[in-house]
Amino acid sequence: MIFKIIVLFFIMMSFVISGTAYATQELNLPDIKITPGSFYYSFKRIWEKGWEKLQFNSTSKIAFYESQLKTRLAELNYVVEKKLLSEVQKSTERFAYTAGILAETLVKENKDQEKTVEEFRKIQIYLEKLRDQYPANSSFWMLVQHDINTLGILSEKLK
Repeated sequence: MIFKIIVLFFIMMSFVISGTAYATQELNLPDIKITPGSFYYSFKRIWEKGWEKLQFNSTSKIAFYESQLKTRLAELNYVVEKKLLSEVQKSTERFAYTAGILAETLVKENKDQEKTVEEFRKIQIYLEKLRDQYPANSSFWMLVQHDINTLGILSEKLK
């Protein structure tokens, strides 16, 4: 009996792990070397701010913000997986901010927005899996839910 329970547990865990890996591959999330909360993270953020200023045309700005959005999602994923509760709020705020800047830039530059709306939909599905790592209606659950809601609002703005 115990053997069956252990086998069932490992089968269920393999589905959970493979589901997360599949979603990560589908979204093409980058590997992050410098993680939120680490000593070098503030230097990474300064570097990103400088690199952002070097994007002079609208196409490069949009590409930069799309890349940053995936980086922010990868960082949020890292924070949730490693259970770094002290970094959840900052990571969700950075993600929402980057999504908002991307959406505003697309509207301002009058660029094609369908691809971004579809990407936001995929990210929302992924964020739901991250959100469900926390107890329903807990503060951390609500922080991730806020990002899901933000993407919904931004998607409506882009349509």
